[in-house]
Amino acid sequence: MTSSRIETSEGPQPSDSKQTGRRLPIRRLLQPEFYLPVTVTGVFLGAWEWMGTVSNPILFAPPSRIAQAAVVLVRDGVPAFGSTRIVTLQALTWTTLNGLLVGFALSIITGLVVGVLFGRQKTLARVAEPYIDAVYATPRVVLTPLIVMWFGLGYNARIFLVWLGATIPIIITTAIGIRNARPDLEEVGQSFGMSERQLLRHVIMPGAVPYVLAGLRIAAGRAMIGIVIGEMFLNLVGLGGFIRFESARLRTANAFVAVMVLGIMGATLISSLGLLESKFASWKKEQRSRAM
Repeated sequence: MTSSRIETSEGPQPSDSKQTGRRLPIRRLLQPEFYLPVTVTGVFLGAWEWMGTVSNPILFAPPSRIAQAAVVLVRDGVPAFGSTRIVTLQALTWTTLNGLLVGFALSIITGLVVGVLFGRQKTLARVAEPYIDAVYATPRVVLTPLIVMWFGLGYNARIFLVWLGATIPIIITTAIGIRNARPDLEEVGQSFGMSERQLLRHVIMPGAVPYVLAGLRIAAGRAMIGIVIGEMFLNLVGLGGFIRFESARLRTANAFVAVMVLGIMGATLISSLGLLESKFASWKKEQRSRAM
């Protein structure tokens, strides 16, 4: 009797779990976090398509024409930059992505090293920070003629533009994070005889990581601006140069394709850094809860 009761009580449970599993995706679809962005995107694209049909399609290309242009650029390519050479969207994207990632990587290395120095050496920071702020506030377009004289019109000039725009936010935020390190933990480390290098590695830098990640997100946006400026005003290459070339010839759909790829590229980079920042914040909360 007891075994039969146990079997009958446990029998319906798998079917209930299956029904719950089947209902779960439907419940997620009904959540505002899902259907609101989808609805807003659909309304926006519909209004854009309608505006493109009632206005001049040369000046305001609708999404349908942009999608057709994207297919042609990916599959066949188009002649661009005043030559008969066929250029595909993949080649344009790789040119831009190469300059962006190389310049951004160099800016991370430089920004972290200089930021740590400014955070630990207050006298050096007082001397150098006014010049850093002046360079940061100067528009990079103004510096373009000087960059042409220094580096020419090629790849090195574009890398320098990306590096110049992205390095300073990393320097500033890293220095702030180093200065805001907990003095009690630093005193404990010194009492145990830790060297400056050990303090930086085990005490100061872990506390400065949120500041560094925030600086990386700001720097990523400025790096995107730098690579587009370099491609538009130094040498017509990549997505930035393609936008300028196609816009001058009123091929709006092609230009919009490049604009959208740049937007996706920048959003992916910044969102990835934001995800890393949130992961670190959750990990830090877990470490604090374990310590308590």
